[in-house]
Amino acid sequence: MTSTGTATAPERRTGENLIRAITLIAQKMTPEAFEPYGEIIGERGQIDIDLDGGQASVAAQTVECRPLEFSFLGRHQRTEQVFVPVGEAHSIIAVAPPCEDDVAVPNVERMAAFLVDGSCAFKIRRGAWHTSAFPLGECATFMVMDRENTLEEDYDLRDLTSTLGVVVEIRP
Repeated sequence: MTSTGTATAPERRTGENLIRAITLIAQKMTPEAFEPYGEIIGERGQIDIDLDGGQASVAAQTVECRPLEFSFLGRHQRTEQVFVPVGEAHSIIAVAPPCEDDVAVPNVERMAAFLVDGSCAFKIRRGAWHTSAFPLGECATFMVMDRENTLEEDYDLRDLTSTLGVVVEIRP
């Protein structure tokens, strides 16, 4: 499959299961390319954030360097999230659009990976699937704004390997 910088790698067996490996090519985060998943907040930018009537919460999140691969995606159905890079650490985020027709699995055909260059904030849409950032250096820190208690009350995590037979790698 090839779309929005997505390509497949050969299938492989793990035990009795056939696993399809998908490779995402990280692309520049432009407003047009990122639109299915969220919004970019530029200089002096202002956006509305849907917290579903809840209280806002702001927290610092630091992620450490790890391999550019994943088999889990998460989403929040009751809130949007805003990520503000602290410093100019570069990272990559992988996303899939919100599900249509209340389907509870990500559409891996529409997944994409974006380079986060640290120069602007971005908002993830309500229901959009996403990974934590993958730092391209030692670590990356973000200020994250979302609904209070989001991780405790509104975190839907999907194992792509067990539900779809997929593992994903990212190429910068």
